[in-house]
Amino acid sequence: MVSYLIERTVFYMKLLEITLNKEKNVTLTAYIQATGGEFSGLSKRPAMIVIPGGGYDYCSARESEPVAFAYLKAGYQAFILRYSVGENKVWDTPLKDYEAAMDLIKENADEWHIDPERIAIIGFSAGGHLAACAAAISSKKPRAAILGYPVISTHKRWNPTSPDPCEYVDGSTCPCFVFASRNDDCVPISDSLNFLNALQKAGVPFESHIYSYANHGFSTCDPQLNNRDWCCNRTPNWVQDSIEWLREVVGDFTDGVLGPKKRW
Repeated sequence: MVSYLIERTVFYMKLLEITLNKEKNVTLTAYIQATGGEFSGLSKRPAMIVIPGGGYDYCSARESEPVAFAYLKAGYQAFILRYSVGENKVWDTPLKDYEAAMDLIKENADEWHIDPERIAIIGFSAGGHLAACAAAISSKKPRAAILGYPVISTHKRWNPTSPDPCEYVDGSTCPCFVFASRNDDCVPISDSLNFLNALQKAGVPFESHIYSYANHGFSTCDPQLNNRDWCCNRTPNWVQDSIEWLREVVGDFTDGVLGPKKRW
């Protein structure tokens, strides 16, 4: 049962802490920016759901707010889904958590100033697996999916009951942006390549960046999150590249109004 733990407004932003499932400790943190007024008549914004990694054992803090804030800066309403992990990770519980979050966001789209047709997701590692499943399997697909060093073909190692999303990719899969590092020693680069191959075979639009080197879990590569020696100098570029890609997929802000979808 959905309940609000915290609701407060700081300047032009509202923060909501929402419990989706108290028993399984599933929560949705919402950062809702204002519209109208100083925002040039903007009435609706696109939204981004952040799905942290953590091997289906926990939800990573480094892949939560630091990521959400990047998309807030880009003008999105941002949500962080802390889904079922640990003893509660049995499939398809995490996917149902995502679908509950998507339903709630769409139900409150008017109040939260969101265009319900422009909701994207981003997932990292095991959260990337969940995001890939949302893109390929769920009946409540996002408009676009961004996958960071995602668990794909090695899914059984992290969640033995979960599916390989490659097996479900078809023409209904949403456009995807995939980034990873060649030398990832936790989730092999073959996971990303397998998913990209599935997208290509199905004719699904995608963009991909495989960086020369970066340790697993590099998130946005901000220095306060990890040692910059972890990654090559180009790795942080994925953040802005993904935002530019989203402008092609879901549209851009033009004269204070969210513009039309450009390409897909």
